[in-house]
Amino acid sequence: MEAQQHSLLKNRNFMLLWSGQLISSMGTTITNIALPLIVLALTGSAFQAGSIAAIRGAVYALWAIPAGALIDRWNRKTVMVIANLGSGLAIGSIYVALLLKHLIIPQLYLIGAIEGSFFVFASLARFTAFPRVVTKEQFPAAVAQTSIANNLAVLIGPLLGGLLFQTVGAAFAFLADSLSYFVNAISIFFINVPLQLERATLKRDFHKEVFEGVLFLWRQPMLRFLNLLSAGRTMLESGLYLLIIVVAKEHSASPLIIGSIFAIGATGGIIGASLASHIHKRFSFGTLLRTASTLNFLVFTLYAFASNDLSLAFITAALFAIVPVFEIINATYTVSVVPDAIRGRILSLTRLVMLGANSLGVFVTGILLHFVGSTRTIVIFSCLLFVLALTVIFNKALRQI
Repeated sequence: MEAQQHSLLKNRNFMLLWSGQLISSMGTTITNIALPLIVLALTGSAFQAGSIAAIRGAVYALWAIPAGALIDRWNRKTVMVIANLGSGLAIGSIYVALLLKHLIIPQLYLIGAIEGSFFVFASLARFTAFPRVVTKEQFPAAVAQTSIANNLAVLIGPLLGGLLFQTVGAAFAFLADSLSYFVNAISIFFINVPLQLERATLKRDFHKEVFEGVLFLWRQPMLRFLNLLSAGRTMLESGLYLLIIVVAKEHSASPLIIGSIFAIGATGGIIGASLASHIHKRFSFGTLLRTASTLNFLVFTLYAFASNDLSLAFITAALFAIVPVFEIINATYTVSVVPDAIRGRILSLTRLVMLGANSLGVFVTGILLHFVGSTRTIVIFSCLLFVLALTVIFNKALRQI
């Protein structure tokens, strides 16, 4: 692992893709704090906050399938550069509206739809391009390094977002996110290796290409199972930001304290990501998945007993520490079975399910928090995670992998 990490640091193109995404993710986590806070300030409604946050996933559901087929045709690097620039401009418009003191809720829905559309292409292109900048042997370590980047973003971003919101105002939180997209676009621009294999120039029917991807996924039962399992887990955990914000506000926490909760949680994620590739080497596929799913249920259940902000933070840290194991399991299995030529289409289908679940989860979280309160919301989600853990434990096919 140490040798792989060392070689990854010397891999110029991986570092460009990794560092650009780190900065962009940091900007996104700033917005993840600032956006619910600004919506709650404008409306006082957790339902509205959840609905606006769900827009990205809803747009993803509309774009994902055609976007996947197009990414298998287009230059992935060009797609990522243009999409990040578009997202930066969309988020930047919130900064301008706040400066002009003319931000309204319908505008946030519209911006969410626009930014979400660019995100579909940027996200799918990055996922499909990622295996092209590392070797097969480096891939698990690269996934772990990406998870570290995501958690570094969560470590710094929410804390910075809370600080910006509390000290200089919400506008500068959105400005920071906007600039992060531009930095990511510049970083991707300087990658100097092809991000896809050579493809035949023969034009094929678009619908046949989409069907080819659907047929391939249908013939991969374990890939479908992993995708549905991840979707279920994502749906129940996607509203975690909103849930923690609401619970922390019930404790009268300030925006800075809320950001600190996520920073402590991210520390757990970094520790988990640092150990994930070692764990991946030592245990079988089925053992890892069963253990991670059971722990995911048990740790999430502890939120029902969180009596203060510190306990909230440490439970979040434990939950975040489990996530990298899921990420390596899914990523390595997907890369091992999906050819590069159809990777965009397959990932568009799996990500469609994931982002749809993400959007639904945020929306449902907002509704539950509004109508039944935080404690009952946690209990409901905990029960559903228990059901997911049972489906993994009793899946006989996992014992053959």
